[in-house]
Amino acid sequence: MQQRDKHSGPTRSDRVAKRHGAAARIQLFRRNGELVFGRQRDRREHLADWLTSPKNPYFTRSIVNRVWSAFFGVGIINPIDDLRLSNPASNEALMQCLCEYLIENRYNLKSLMRLIMNSEAYQRSSEALPGNRDETRYFSHYYPRRLTAEILSDAISAVTGVPEQFDSIAMQDGSSEKTSLYPKGFRALQVYDAAVKSYFLKTFGRNQREITCDCERSNQPSMVQALHLSNGPTVNDKLAAKNGTVADWLSAKLADREIIDTAFLTCLSRPPTEAEAQGYLQILKDSGETEKRACVEDVMWSLLTSREFLFQH
Repeated sequence: MQQRDKHSGPTRSDRVAKRHGAAARIQLFRRNGELVFGRQRDRREHLADWLTSPKNPYFTRSIVNRVWSAFFGVGIINPIDDLRLSNPASNEALMQCLCEYLIENRYNLKSLMRLIMNSEAYQRSSEALPGNRDETRYFSHYYPRRLTAEILSDAISAVTGVPEQFDSIAMQDGSSEKTSLYPKGFRALQVYDAAVKSYFLKTFGRNQREITCDCERSNQPSMVQALHLSNGPTVNDKLAAKNGTVADWLSAKLADREIIDTAFLTCLSRPPTEAEAQGYLQILKDSGETEKRACVEDVMWSLLTSREFLFQH
């Protein structure tokens, strides 16, 4: 079908408006109660009105499902981008309640997040009971999952006190060029360009944003990830940095027990058990002053590569 060129002549609404005035043109925008687009208003405004209309059942369910999935790793409707009628919600009453709440709060996502995080469902333990160990759909317990690539990178930077540097962008021809868009201290979660080069983010499954599908992000474990955590620069270089957390603790001349307690609180947000503390204290005692720095780095490395740190649980 041949498309009409924008310079080929006046439109029907132009002719009507010229004959009967602008009011007649506005009337053309509505037929049988349905909106017909015209030139008086940006079409994106019409789209925004329709998306956030309480009468639109699609957007509200979609955004609720995505926010829920961000906190639980599993949507109320799963896969989260499959909202077909033949793919019902695991708890339709819950979905309806959250949709009504979001509409009442004028699509305030922070308010929705606050509601979810204060819920019993989100605060449940990840330690399953014999009766719900195999349950993966109804949120009877929290489902452990590995931190996403960006959050894990930011967590390692926060714990070690050494920020990541994003200063290079990969070009489509295989080359790369420097960029100053992301100053030092910029969090990985804030990086808006998937072309920013980062071996760590690539290794841990960053979404490449090449297609509109959540399947681009991967949380699957791999041998490359294990080797990178063990021997790669992301963890080891940050622990060995002269201006990092380990250096600060040693310069403050903290006692061995203070170092252990602070390391656990910093990495795992909990104090060590007595058995854990005694084991690490013995390691620090046997190392001597000459090897103390390396020993403290090893303590931190063991915590940063533990499942308790790498997983949300």
